[in-house]
Amino acid sequence: MMLAGLIGAAGMLLLCFKFGIRRVISYDIFFDVAITAVLMYSLAGTYSGMMAALVGGLIVSIILFGMKKFMRREELLIELSRKSPFIHFVWVRIDPDIEIK
Repeated sequence: MMLAGLIGAAGMLLLCFKFGIRRVISYDIFFDVAITAVLMYSLAGTYSGMMAALVGGLIVSIILFGMKKFMRREELLIELSRKSPFIHFVWVRIDPDIEIK
């Protein structure tokens, strides 16, 4: 059960690394819920499968939380320009010590 949760969490975290981990950790709550839901759906059917999914979700949650606190991340911001009528999306780097509220 623990091994299945660890393997599931490792697989999902590798997918997050493919997306770009600096961009993923800005939206860690969304990814945490989505990964836990995918693990629960894929391992549903038995009690040990559900426990493995919850252990995997817990591992992913702890790792993403730690990365958000200690790594530089990028957040997507909307930039409005007076010269252009179009909306521009810009990735902005945020240091771990600075919190935008």
